[in-house]
Amino acid sequence: SPAATAAWLGARAADDPSSPARWYLETVVAQHGGPVPCGFPLTVFERGWVLAWLIRAGIPVTVPPELVLSLTAPLGPAGTPAAEGLPADADTTAGALYALALLGAHHRPDPLYAYETDTHFCTWQGEEGASVTTNAHVLEAFGQYLDACRRTGGAPGADVARYAATVAKAAGWLRGQQRPDGNWDDRWHASPLYATACAAIALARFGGGDSAGAVDAARRWVLGSQRPDGSWGRWDGTPEETAYAVQLLLLTDPSPGTAVRDAVARAVPHLHRSLSSADPGEADEPALWHDKDLYRPAAIVRAGTLAALHLARTAAASAPADGPAPAPDVSPR
Repeated sequence: SPAATAAWLGARAADDPSSPARWYLETVVAQHGGPVPCGFPLTVFERGWVLAWLIRAGIPVTVPPELVLSLTAPLGPAGTPAAEGLPADADTTAGALYALALLGAHHRPDPLYAYETDTHFCTWQGEEGASVTTNAHVLEAFGQYLDACRRTGGAPGADVARYAATVAKAAGWLRGQQRPDGNWDDRWHASPLYATACAAIALARFGGGDSAGAVDAARRWVLGSQRPDGSWGRWDGTPEETAYAVQLLLLTDPSPGTAVRDAVARAVPHLHRSLSSADPGEADEPALWHDKDLYRPAAIVRAGTLAALHLARTAAASAPADGPAPAPDVSPR
């Protein structure tokens, strides 16, 4: 945290140029010529999310061993922090485990039990409140590992039973947090589209038949909340929120119908808007993520947009030839 580092350094002599704290602050300030983020770096958090979203969408990726090691090395009994020097948390741990599982590098999800409460999983031990998206990511981490165990027989029967019970618990809690209109909201993001995408996609994949109604309600809410111009957004239409909507619609239904294909075709031009700059950090988009202040993790947002575009391309290619929905133009611009 630049703010915490500055507060600590301000109470001590700051004129030593070799001070690690001073060097850290100077490095962070140099990134943007003055303004600093609420947290820097966020290595594990960023890499886990980017990899998971790209791979889940079916985008071919070549991952160097060093990157995989950067996700596995920090894993300890309580999981992994978002970056070195921070406390471990369930959200980053679940995201890293899920990304590793999608890469075929399965690791037991047991560190997540350090965050289990009677009803759900907390983000940090002793946390007040609860996070929908953390529990959605926990569901994905356990669900993906459980699927691998069932395919390969790679865990004792008692462990499989425990993981299955955990999957059912997380899914049940998520269903109970859904709003009457079909969406979810969360403490870590300003837009309900992020929380709704996280929850619905996790429930569709790992929540079983009991979650079908919740997923259908989420899909109806997303289709009904699309703006006349084809975008989605809480206040104004944004490419980021549009990407979450497209991912939800296409990842929760392997055979999308006309209504979904029409909605996706109208959304694609808005996804292209955020790709006009080669530098994802230069995109003129609002900060929607919650921390000490609002922030925008540019690489993660870019990965979500690329994932949505790839899903749109795949859906267009597999659509019936005589379908009324035009194939969206998803070519690079």
